[in-house]
Amino acid sequence: MSRRLTGRRRSRLLGILLAALLLALALAWGRTRAAPELEPLVREIFPGASTFQVQRGVHHAYDPSGALLGWAATGEARGYGGPLSLLVGIDTLGAVAGIRVVEQRETPIFWRMARVPEYFRSITGRRYDELEYDYRSVVSVTGATLSTDAIVEGVRGAVARVAGEAFDVRIPIPSKPFEFGFLEITVLALFAVGVAGHRLRGPVRRRLRWAAQITGLVVLGFWKDSPITLSKIAAFLSGFFPDPRTSLALYLLLAGFLLTSVLYGRNLYCLYACPFGAAQRVVGAIGGFRLKVPPGVARVLMSIRNVVVFAALFLAFLTLQPVLSGYEPFAALFSLHGTTLQWFLLFLVLVASLFLTEPWCTFLCPMGALEKVLQEGKRWVGQGKTRGVQGEAGVLAPDAVGQTGEAARRMKGAVRRSEASATRTEGAGTRIGGAGLPTYVAILLGLLFFGVILGVMAQNLRQGS
Repeated sequence: MSRRLTGRRRSRLLGILLAALLLALALAWGRTRAAPELEPLVREIFPGASTFQVQRGVHHAYDPSGALLGWAATGEARGYGGPLSLLVGIDTLGAVAGIRVVEQRETPIFWRMARVPEYFRSITGRRYDELEYDYRSVVSVTGATLSTDAIVEGVRGAVARVAGEAFDVRIPIPSKPFEFGFLEITVLALFAVGVAGHRLRGPVRRRLRWAAQITGLVVLGFWKDSPITLSKIAAFLSGFFPDPRTSLALYLLLAGFLLTSVLYGRNLYCLYACPFGAAQRVVGAIGGFRLKVPPGVARVLMSIRNVVVFAALFLAFLTLQPVLSGYEPFAALFSLHGTTLQWFLLFLVLVASLFLTEPWCTFLCPMGALEKVLQEGKRWVGQGKTRGVQGEAGVLAPDAVGQTGEAARRMKGAVRRSEASATRTEGAGTRIGGAGLPTYVAILLGLLFFGVILGVMAQNLRQGS
């Protein structure tokens, strides 16, 4: 039996390593893409231009007679999806001639909701020294204020470069203050409650978890719409790090997820802070059902989830568009914006939550797949340390070997009992095994869920291309 388990674990580890290799190759390929050509965009801003010169990063546009038409420069900023680059043209009278997007990695829904084209049109024709860089000029989108700020910041940076080159005017770029407020304090408090709850048992633990989840639902969900998503993780893995001065809460959430997954074997973000998990638990409390999923079907659904997460990350790395990996229906619930398929997926999850315990968390959420990867890595490192200690100690005496083996068996048994107890106490996952949900119903429900998820991913790809 132990050999069979070891073989399965070795197979899982090899599968993880192979997936990591393929993802690394996809990311390397995505980074080989050539940077966008700026000259065609400058020509769009100045249609009468025939020749161009670049001096100190500023494009000079000339008409066929050699007369100067204007200047254009890029401004860069960082949004949630990654780097944002805008090209701003200013004519010889100092008026904004036009704005073009060089590169951006935000979702099409955000671009539409923020009314970015309307903002560009509102400042076109105005003198560069009359512009007011008010971040409220762009419609603020709940959960994406970093990206709306980045648009204004990109325009300001481009105008400053042109003003310095063409008019010898210095436009100051204010430094961003370090934001530490109610949201960041709430994140720290949720993880502190999670650590305390992890050490407790019984009704006190359940009450703590309910209090933390309701807080996360209100603050991280409906107020800030800032849960961890696969697209945010893909952005980090792609090397697109948001400014910690304005995104400290995201760094705290990811750090808490990673640390608690390694230290406790179960991440406390999902148990105590995730607003979508809390929403499912509230709906489940209303429904009152606790149907069980057949073990074989549960394993298949979790395996499909892992494949879907891999495919989403592979697509994001290959195109260098992290937002393409996001298939969660969080925005539909917390900001009331989403595609038709995302709304339908949200409806399915909430209805299923009436009968199953947190079905999204158990079978569909990408965080569960990433947590499993961390756990496998932790086990592998732990086994390597054990082998290293035994190798350094040399050949142990027979009694010592027996004692070591017995201690290891007792520890493994204690861990299994602890995990089983935690699962029963928390009720964090759909109960698996025994009679309950018919097998064919579970299979059909799983196929429906993953079919909609694949539809969301295909829609992301089509809108992002």
